[in-house]
Amino acid sequence: MAPRISEKHQAILFAAVLIAAIAGLYATTLLLQPVPVQASAVHFVRLDVEGVGWSIQYAPVTTNNNTAFGLLLEASAKLAFPVAYVWYQIPQGVFVTAINGSVNGEGRYWLYQVNGVYPNIAADHRALHDDDVVRWSFSTAQEGM
Repeated sequence: MAPRISEKHQAILFAAVLIAAIAGLYATTLLLQPVPVQASAVHFVRLDVEGVGWSIQYAPVTTNNNTAFGLLLEASAKLAFPVAYVWYQIPQGVFVTAINGSVNGEGRYWLYQVNGVYPNIAADHRALHDDDVVRWSFSTAQEGM
């Protein structure tokens, strides 16, 4: 018959297994984070922002803001319209909450596309390339799909 482990040793073993599980979960979460976009110049990109009853267009010949979010912020600074957003750590990325006074809520949210495709990553992780078209639209979930 095998010797029985004392309650003290059971508690220590449980704590060790729990700490190892938490460390493994944390490491996995870090590995699944998106890779940061390397800064580079892009040419002839275009930004279209469509709110309810208004729109904004921006088309720099060259920009170093080579993410969908970076281009939006550049246009915001150059054309003087406000952008509000929230940074998230897990999953890592930015969530745009308002553009030009149109605030997420009541079934409408800011969604973005690049070349007509809705990316599955945050806008600050979506790299842009020459001739890309970024479109932000204030849409309902049904309109955005």
